[in-house]
Parts: sequence; C-alpha cells; structure tokens
Amino acid sequence: MRHVQSSCLDNRTNMNNQTSIDPTILRSIAEQAATQAGHLIKDKWSQPRQISSKGFRDIVTDADIASQSLITGLIRERFPDHGFLTEEDDPDLPMTGPIIWIIDPVDGTTNYSRQIPSFCVSIGAARLPNNEPWTEAEVLAGAIYDPMRDELFSAARGQGSTLNHQTIHVSQTPGLETAAVGFDWSREYDRRLAMAEVIGRIAQDVHTLRATGSAALALAWVAAGRFDLYFNFRIGPWDMAAAKVIIVEAGGQVSSLLGERWDVEDSGCIASNGRLNTSFKRLTQLDELVAVLSDV
Repeated sequence: MRHVQSSCLDNRTNMNNQTSIDPTILRSIAEQAATQAGHLIKDKWSQPRQISSKGFRDIVTDADIASQSLITGLIRERFPDHGFLTEEDDPDLPMTGPIIWIIDPVDGTTNYSRQIPSFCVSIGAARLPNNEPWTEAEVLAGAIYDPMRDELFSAARGQGSTLNHQTIHVSQTPGLETAAVGFDWSREYDRRLAMAEVIGRIAQDVHTLRATGSAALALAWVAAGRFDLYFNFRIGPWDMAAAKVIIVEAGGQVSSLLGERWDVEDSGCIASNGRLNTSFKRLTQLDELVAVLSDV
C-alpha cells in the first residue's frame, strides 16, 4: 500500500502551476476509467483468485492489480503529466502533477475475494493550490462504480452529483431515531474496540446499523440518501476522495472524527446528510473515544 507520508507530501507541494482544468473533463475520465475497471473485475468475479497478504487483515488480489493498471493506463494516456496516489503500490507511477488521481481499484477486496457482491471502484481527481500542504488538496471530481449493480455515482465541483447520470441528493432524515447508519470495521484492535463501544452506545437510538465492507460504496450511498450517516475509524484517502466530492455535491457533509474539515491525512471520518453530525458526536461521546486513539 502506498502511504501518505511527510516526504511525499513535501513533494506534492511542488506541483505544477495552476493550469485551468475543467472538472467536467476530469469527471468524464473518472467515469470512463471506473466503469471499464468495474467491467474487468466483474468479468474476473467467478474465476479463481490469486490472493496475497500485504499486511495485518489486509489482502490484495490479481483483480486489484489488473484494475489499477487499467485505470492508470487510461489516465496516463490522456494526462501524461498527472500524478497518482493509489492503494496498491506502484513505483512506476508519478506522484506529482497538476492533478493527483486518488484510486482504489477494488474497494471491498475481502468481499470480492469471497464472492460477496458488495465492492466498487473509486477514482478521485484532486488539485493542490500552489505552495500549499497536501491537507489543502481540493477534490475536483470523482466517480464510484458498483459493477454488480451497474451503478455509477459521480460528481464534479459545482455541478451536483448523479447516479447513472440522474441527479441525487442526500436524505432529509432529521434525527438519529429514524436514521440508517453505516460503518465498517477497522483492522486494528484498538479501533475495533472503539467501534464496538460506539455501536453499543447508539444501537437503541438509531433506526438501523449496517456494515458493508466497502467504505467508498457506503459513502456513495450517503450521497444517494440510502444511508443517512456513515462513520469509520480507519479510512484511506483512496476510499474517501471520490466520495467526498460526491457527498458534498449531493448536499451532504464530510468531516474528521473531531468534526473538522476532512483532509487526506485524516484516518477517520463522519459523513452524513448534514443534519446528524452534531447529535451523533454527542450521543457517541466521540471526542472522548477519539482522545484514546492515536493517529486520528
């Protein structure tokens, strides 16, 4: 996995000048790449998988590698000067450029490897202001494609969000008592304990809880109004980049676990229809839990 480390962040502050880039074009390319990659991994769905471990409770399949290669090849053909931040490590990919493509080639790899049909492809396109740290990255466009349901979620800054090219909006659910809340389990022991504690605190006060096994897909469902709120104690930039612009353009809210502006260095998130974040943090006593976790 390619980690967002300080040396990489320093490199990204030296990105090319602010060439005007149309978010509509970025959105179109993200849609095209996500759809093609989704078709590829769906074609491999029933074939024997080559699975290897890349860390504790963290696996990669041959489909992840093939999907990422397809996506990055398509983007590099169109934008040879762009950079990449990808879940699967590839030292041949450039890491700087006027646009950084943040890619998860198969989000929900464990589901995919066990033929659980809940996974997606996630592609975001982000720009850094000149001489600004990576935390100020602005996601201009993104696409999330669910190949098993043939659902394409996408957005570009200032242009709204769509599902299969039809406008979508977050839900209007006013309170947690009628909310459908999504979450996913972290790999680390302390974060799993924290998640279990949060679930215990809210189980009787929300309408329902769902763990999907695909963070990006669950976040897309927030944008479409299927989930009212989603939270995660460990999430990667490749899970969040596309989802962030899709949720915001659909009228929702994305924040760190502390309720601050989410950026690529944050390891946790809360995403909602914008009406539930405060009551959720109060009910879960989230600040207290986050205080005992490191690297939040």
